[in-house]
Amino acid sequence: MRELKDRSGLSLAALANRTSYSKSSWERYLNGKSLPPAEAVRELAGLCGADANQLLALHSLAADEWGVQADARAPGDVPGAVAPGRETGPEVPGEHTARGLAGSDVAGASPAGEAPAADDSTRDGTTQPFSSHGQPYRKPPVSQRIRLGSPALIGVVAVAALVVSGLLLYLAPRTEGASEDRRVASVKFVFTPGRTHSCDVHRDDGKLWAGHSDTDKALLQQITTSWDVVEAQCLLEHRGYPVGAVDGAYGQATEKAVKRLQEASGLVVDGIVGPHTWQALRQ
Repeated sequence: MRELKDRSGLSLAALANRTSYSKSSWERYLNGKSLPPAEAVRELAGLCGADANQLLALHSLAADEWGVQADARAPGDVPGAVAPGRETGPEVPGEHTARGLAGSDVAGASPAGEAPAADDSTRDGTTQPFSSHGQPYRKPPVSQRIRLGSPALIGVVAVAALVVSGLLLYLAPRTEGASEDRRVASVKFVFTPGRTHSCDVHRDDGKLWAGHSDTDKALLQQITTSWDVVEAQCLLEHRGYPVGAVDGAYGQATEKAVKRLQEASGLVVDGIVGPHTWQALRQ
């Protein structure tokens, strides 16, 4: 992350202006004083045009070394939060500071979440209330209100359910010219720290498949993140070479498992998955 920041030419103040984190937070992250949250890694990658998946894979490995969760935040890392002992001062552009509106000393301000009260004064001795605009207050007719169980509300819920169902079907893994027994995920792979993938290892056409990729040539090595890595990790686990977590990130544990497979198969032990290692994995 420090190398990316230096190459971009951005100062700490510029990072604070363009991200959700303060100058002091970036100083801690870039100098190794605290582990940055995953969202800060994504924002830095976006600013510098870097591969967020690779940075998040490195972040996940760093979290293992620190012995904390990958998305853990140190005090003061949450946008808008003030760390114990941190002095308050002028607001830093880009650093979102949460302020409660309740108890505001602004004249005429109402507590957050409450609507201005209607003017209940009467004008001709009657009890008819008037609105703040001077017009008589009238409740809308019952026919204009959507009540629980009404056809209008049921229709809204039904439409929302159809939209959600359509999104789930669109995002679900689909097949790309694969047989029914060999399903291959076609959605774009996005590495998420802590997320793991299931393995459905089976044999088809004399080869082993795990349902995530049908490659037999992709080159995989340290810090690679892809569905190809998920496929390799599933096959390694199936063959008795544990990788720690099937998360799609080619880390040290995966490399160690690959080397053990290569040694047992009489291949060059370099920790890189290529055509010969794929052949050993799928046989």
